[in-house]
Amino acid sequence: MKVILGISCLAFALSAQAITLPSLPSQQVTSPHNMFFTTEQDNQGFDSWVIDGGYMYNIFRDVDLYVGARVNSSINGGENGFLSGVRYQLTERVSLKSTVYSLNRSDDDSKNGNDSLSAELSSSLRLSDNLDLRATLDYQQWQQGIEVGIGFRF
Repeated sequence: MKVILGISCLAFALSAQAITLPSLPSQQVTSPHNMFFTTEQDNQGFDSWVIDGGYMYNIFRDVDLYVGARVNSSINGGENGFLSGVRYQLTERVSLKSTVYSLNRSDDDSKNGNDSLSAELSSSLRLSDNLDLRATLDYQQWQQGIEVGIGFRF
């Protein structure tokens, strides 16, 4: 009985001083590779969405380079094409992003699509873990715009 009590006390003493195990290799290094996927409602109609998705690579500690594609779900025709850009993380809460789009705009009025380039400069301020304040300056050959919005992350 004394042996069982002694072993129990030794086990309790060892468990009180928890030993930290080394982390696994997958937990030691963060990968520079990321995928991104963003959506926003298009101004052309009620059920019209612009979807961007692609691949992002971390080239420096605070700088990401990305490439992707844009799909527009508008029934009236929309902008589909490729995108490329750079994202810079100024601080933990503030980031800047510049994007260049190569778009094929297809309208009902034109039988052939109109290829164009578009540029966008946007900034984001993280207000909380799930809430961002965004500002965007957008330039296209046929329109320019400034947009301010709130983004929700989940």
